[in-house]
Amino acid sequence: MPKNLRHLFRSELIKQRKNGIKTSRQQIKNAHNGKIADYRHIFSDNSYKKHWARAQKFADFCRKNDVKKMEEITPNFARKYLFYERDQHVNGYQGYSASTIGSDALMINHIMIGSGHWKTSQKLQKSKLPSMPKRSTLLAKQRQKFLSSREWIDTHPHTYAQYKKQIDTIRAFGLRRRELTGGTSKNGRDGLGDHSLYQTKNGRLFAIVQGKGGKIRWTECRHDLQDEMKQLYGQKISPISERPKTKAEFRHNLKINQPFYRSFDHNVPTHIHRANYAQHMIKQLNQHQFSGTRQKTIYYRNGLKSNGQTRYSKGLKSINLHDNYQIGSYRAQYGAFYRLSQYMGHNRLDVLQSYLGEGR
Repeated sequence: MPKNLRHLFRSELIKQRKNGIKTSRQQIKNAHNGKIADYRHIFSDNSYKKHWARAQKFADFCRKNDVKKMEEITPNFARKYLFYERDQHVNGYQGYSASTIGSDALMINHIMIGSGHWKTSQKLQKSKLPSMPKRSTLLAKQRQKFLSSREWIDTHPHTYAQYKKQIDTIRAFGLRRRELTGGTSKNGRDGLGDHSLYQTKNGRLFAIVQGKGGKIRWTECRHDLQDEMKQLYGQKISPISERPKTKAEFRHNLKINQPFYRSFDHNVPTHIHRANYAQHMIKQLNQHQFSGTRQKTIYYRNGLKSNGQTRYSKGLKSINLHDNYQIGSYRAQYGAFYRLSQYMGHNRLDVLQSYLGEGR
């Protein structure tokens, strides 16, 4: 009996998750010089779950349109699905958000290119389609993110009181929701817990968490919330000398880690509270005098290939960490922005725009 599309989609995504376990995102990126999107590997369980949830909705759309085989899913049909999402009415808004439609396009590319039914050149690109919503780099313009952290707290006093510990911890350390509560992980219990908090001799407080794609990151507590965090977690804070010094030690700690929290109300918009951390932390970091330089990878045009396409070469640019730099409405030393990007778990300055955009 032939499998239906839902089964085929799931089998393809499972195959890609298995492929992702055998290699790393960095290895794939290095193999293609960081310039070619990869649609044949899925590197985390969380990414697999999100792709699968979106794939089921796409399978329902295929069924309603009498599309039963992978061969019948053409790029034109897939674009029809994105237009369908664009034109829906959702919670009083016109169409799905730019982020949702973009993620659905990525899911379709994984299934169709990964399975070999499409060539890479046939990939869906939301940005190339007419009248598609665009994700604003200004936090104030993003759907359901029009309030600042303080405004949200003032207008949702009961919800804030109910989840004060979780929200203030996010505001103090800039954690993502999943980094706070944890989730499914082959390494163990990966939420913020009794093996996550460390204090230096001079009283600075740090947290170590597992971020996106299983990356390990350290983040520093804001000075103005440090006393509250120490009072909240007390004996669960260890001296910095006991911190995990290798990735293997961190993975070992995950197996015995006891997370402080589990899932909480998804109507609490954690992104704006992360933004609140970024806005306070950039001012705090800028009080430090950064020195030295950082080598930044750049790509520049270097003639044409034999097929007429532009050839790009990879190079390095030296940046003084003390130089002034501006992102959104905030001006600080380049080193302060770079350190903040590490604390936020991105390591890319361009992403900070969504946290430090004008008006926040």
